[in-house]
Amino acid sequence: MKEPKLTGNATAWSCYTSQPAESLALFEVARARCPVAHSEEHDGFHMLLGYKEVRKAMADHRTFSSEPQVLRPMLPRRPIPALEMDPPRHGAWRAIFNAAVTPETPAALEPFVRADVRRHLARVADSGSCDIVAELCEPVPAETICHLVGVDEDRVPPIREAAIAMFAAQGDPEAFGRRQAEFGALTVSEIHERRDRPRGDFLSSLVGMTVEGRVLDDEDYVVLLAAFLGAGHHSTTSALASMIFEIFSVADRRDRLIADPALIPVAVEETLRLHPPFFGFFRRTKAEVEVAGVAIPAGKDVYVGWAAANRDPTMFEEPACFRLDRENNRHMSFGFGIHNCPGANLARMEMRVVLEELLATFPDLRIEGEPPAYRFGGGDYSFIPELRACWGSGI
Repeated sequence: MKEPKLTGNATAWSCYTSQPAESLALFEVARARCPVAHSEEHDGFHMLLGYKEVRKAMADHRTFSSEPQVLRPMLPRRPIPALEMDPPRHGAWRAIFNAAVTPETPAALEPFVRADVRRHLARVADSGSCDIVAELCEPVPAETICHLVGVDEDRVPPIREAAIAMFAAQGDPEAFGRRQAEFGALTVSEIHERRDRPRGDFLSSLVGMTVEGRVLDDEDYVVLLAAFLGAGHHSTTSALASMIFEIFSVADRRDRLIADPALIPVAVEETLRLHPPFFGFFRRTKAEVEVAGVAIPAGKDVYVGWAAANRDPTMFEEPACFRLDRENNRHMSFGFGIHNCPGANLARMEMRVVLEELLATFPDLRIEGEPPAYRFGGGDYSFIPELRACWGSGI
C-alpha cells in the first residue's frame, strides 16, 4: 500500500487554519496527487477528497463510524441525535426526524414559506437595496423550521440568534457551553409550555416520548432542537445566499431563468454542488481499511470531504463552473447512505420558492460590489456573511 502524497499545506489543514476558497484550492491540488491526504491538525486525520472515496465512506457506516462526534475539536456535549450515532441507536433517533419531515412536508409548508418570502421582500421593496443575507436568507429558513416544529412567530428571533451564537462557538469549548445554556433555556421553556398546554404540534409530541427505553429529558430537547436548527436553518441560509449570488451576479443567468423557469431546479442543485453549506464531516474507522491504496488503521479520524467530492473532475465536467445545463448532478451536499439529510427536499423547496419570488418581484436585481468572501463558522460550515443586492431605484 502506498502513502498519501501530500502538498505542504495539506498537513496543516483544518477549517480553523484556512478559509473556504483556500481550502478548495488546496483540495484540488491534493486530490490530483492522491484522493487521500493527511493533516496534522486535531491530533491528525486522513482526508478523503475524491468523489468515489467520499461516497464509499458515506455508504459504509460499519467501517466509518459517526461516533463519538462528526465535528472537530470534540466538545463535552451529548451527541447530535442520529447524526452522531451508528445503528442501532441511529434508527431510534432518526425516526424522530422522519416523523417531523415526511415526503408530504415540503408541499404542506410551501404556502407558508412563500408568504414569508413575500413579506420580507415587500418590507425592503421601496429601499432599492439591502443586505439580502440579513433580510431574506437568515429569517426564512428559521421561520420554516419554526413552522415545522410549532414555535410561535414572535419566539423565532431570539431562538434564531441563540442558535447562531451557539454554532459559531464550536471551536471554543468554554464559549460553546455558555451559548448552549442560553439556547437551552429558550428551547426547554417551549417544551415545558407544551407539557402544560399541549398544542398537537411536533414539540408537543416530544413530551413524554420514549427513545431507547427512557423518556426524553431536557438535555435531549436541547440537542434535538439544535439539530433541527443547525441542519434546517444554518445550512439553508448559506445555500440561499450562494444561490442568489450565483444567479444575480450574472445577468445572463438571471434572464435565462426568467425566460425558462423550468431551469430553477437545475440552478438549485448546481448551487448545492458548488457551494455545500458544510464542507464535510468526520468519521472514525472501526477497522483497518484501504482507500485508494492508502491503509488507514482502525481508530483513526477521517475527514469525509463533500466539498472536494463535489468538484472532482472525474465525476463533474468543468467542476468549478456553475452550469445550467448540468445533468445527473449527484452531488454529496446532503450526505449519502443512512446519514443522508432528512430535510433535503424541504431545503430544495425553500430555495426554489425564494428564487421564484425574487425573479418575479425584482427581475432586475443584481449583486453589488466584489464577489463575496466565504467564511468558515462553527466548524466546517461555510457561509457568506453579507451580500449587498440592489434593484429598481437602487441600481
